[in-house]
Amino acid sequence: LIRMLCIMDTDRMPSIGYVYDGMYRARRAIKNIFKNKKKLYKPFTSIIKDRWDKKLRRDIHAAAYLLNPAFLYDKFNMCTKKEIMDSFVEMVTTLISDRDIQRKCIDEVAIYQDRLGSFARQLAFDSSKSMQTDEWWRVFGCSAPNIQSLAIKILSQTSSSSGCERNWSVFERIHTKKRNRLEHQRLNDLVFVHYNLRLKER
Repeated sequence: LIRMLCIMDTDRMPSIGYVYDGMYRARRAIKNIFKNKKKLYKPFTSIIKDRWDKKLRRDIHAAAYLLNPAFLYDKFNMCTKKEIMDSFVEMVTTLISDRDIQRKCIDEVAIYQDRLGSFARQLAFDSSKSMQTDEWWRVFGCSAPNIQSLAIKILSQTSSSSGCERNWSVFERIHTKKRNRLEHQRLNDLVFVHYNLRLKER
């Protein structure tokens, strides 16, 4: 979770394209920590899921996941999940008022997902994880101009962990001058335990 919050709060690049995947990976990591024993991980994952569902999850996160080329070229992607496609369609109808352009966007999503035209280039694949997502669309999105425009709008959005800002004080409290010589793993363990105690109190 802390790694995801750091990614969301970065000033170097827009990070909205990584939020959906970050939440999925955080929950998977917690399950793995508890060796997939539901009785052990459920209290933690249910708190995260509840907060995600009630306060954080938006169509824009799932649409940004679909439009993130880093996940398109990943064989383990979730781009065909109903929730993701529904969110993408919702964003198309919300952000584009012209019905003809809406239809073109839906048609073009197949070109993107099937990696046709400009999306089939080896350079598009090689750059999918290293380029900023909005820049990638500017360079390689010409085979789907309507989605290209939508993707740039969505993926240029920044995100923030300000809703979790109080939790950074945990890290600061642990990492004081008196304790700054703690080995890295012990520091991570302290933050993990402290954060999870706070989650359990809610």
